[in-house]
Amino acid sequence: MTAATRPGPGTTSAAVRWNSLAVVGKQFFMFGVSIVLARLLGPETYGVVSAAMIYVTFTMLLLDQGLAAALVQRPELSRWAPGVVATANLVSAVLLGVVTWLVAPFVADFFHDDRLAPVLQMLGAALWLKALAIVPRAMQQRALTFRAIAMADVVGAFVGAAAGVAAALLGAGPAAVVAMVVATDVVVAAVLLRAERGPAPNLHLRELRELLPFGARVMATNGIAYFSRNVDNILVGRVLGLASLSFYGMAYRVLVIPVQLIAQTVSRVMFPVFSRLADRRDLLAENLVRTTQLLALLAVPLMGLAAVGAHELVDVVLGEEWLPSASLLTVLAVAGARETVLYVTSPLMKATGEVKLLLRYELLATVLQVGGIVVGLLGGTLGVAVGYTVAGFVLTPVLLLVQRRLTGLTGGQQARAILPPVHAALWGAAAYVLVARLLDGSLLVLAVGAAAYLAVAAGVLLGIHRRSTVEGVARLRRLATGKA
Repeated sequence: MTAATRPGPGTTSAAVRWNSLAVVGKQFFMFGVSIVLARLLGPETYGVVSAAMIYVTFTMLLLDQGLAAALVQRPELSRWAPGVVATANLVSAVLLGVVTWLVAPFVADFFHDDRLAPVLQMLGAALWLKALAIVPRAMQQRALTFRAIAMADVVGAFVGAAAGVAAALLGAGPAAVVAMVVATDVVVAAVLLRAERGPAPNLHLRELRELLPFGARVMATNGIAYFSRNVDNILVGRVLGLASLSFYGMAYRVLVIPVQLIAQTVSRVMFPVFSRLADRRDLLAENLVRTTQLLALLAVPLMGLAAVGAHELVDVVLGEEWLPSASLLTVLAVAGARETVLYVTSPLMKATGEVKLLLRYELLATVLQVGGIVVGLLGGTLGVAVGYTVAGFVLTPVLLLVQRRLTGLTGGQQARAILPPVHAALWGAAAYVLVARLLDGSLLVLAVGAAAYLAVAAGVLLGIHRRSTVEGVARLRRLATGKA
């Protein structure tokens, strides 16, 4: 196999369409299986699953060492570079599997639940499956050819969801998450390896010299970001218990829905696009404004509805025993909207080579978020959610300044990109609250309130912010039809 020396011929619009299919399909099945497992297992047992998923996210960071991002970012690659990165990934998987087996009992002790140890050990033994898919995914992303990624993620998520639910129904308990993860990884690795036709691992270790500096900085920033974004889950599980982690983790999944469903869809595509435009500030600014408008239009109204309808949503979807997570959902939905809109700043910094700047930002974010979370622990899970959210809003001016430094965007341009959906969401929330005061019953309030919310929000967007809304919808249509 020979690696492409330049990014491939895939178009941005096609990449967005296929990546959208990948993320939407994957998250549909993964969020669906989380709901089913939550109802089947209950808050006490589902806390073990939540703790295990923290580990699954952490292993992806350690498996790759940032080398996949280096494969995407570099203008040129030798034909040996993908293969040697695949070798590094597999070696990391084996070592990490051994370490996981040894430390799993201590992690279980940390969370005060012995059921966690065997779950982690089984997940660690299967890490090599995740490692197989890393480089093929990066090379497909580099070429902006997301079709295979979409097929792998959607089919893998479907098979994994089916395996997880089947295992839970058969009495596997928290080990159902193992069936889900392993089944998903088998399918994803098989599809991506077939699409990329490799690469075959090799021992041309000298190739790593050019990739490791950038990769190490990316890994460091990703590691700090992981810690800052998961320290709340870790502390809730440790201090307040895995049952509390169940409630918090379920609400947190709603926070990450727009991040994974919308922001990551767009940002994965914009990273190679920004990389191509790194020396053109005018085009960077234009693409950043358009991306921010799309993210805000898609995420803010959605999360506004989740925030205002949290009580009814939890009651209808999860059941009465999960109602303690409703207030958490209200707070974290607001945090999710903010994080989604500004998520694109990270790939912008990577694409322009400002990894040191990204590292400094992640350090600052970690300090503020950890501080907010630790203080919030005094108020239980709700206090943690509030602390996390407040810290995020404190960081917002910093991200806007970073965007201005890299692209020249003014504060007014940045504000105009997000103002219309925020305005619409506020009026929609007022309509929902009015419905909730007039009607009784969670299902009825949710149905009528959601309809009122959407109608009012759409009216504000089309009546007051018609130009920006029509432009945003047209841009979405062009992306969907491949004409952008």
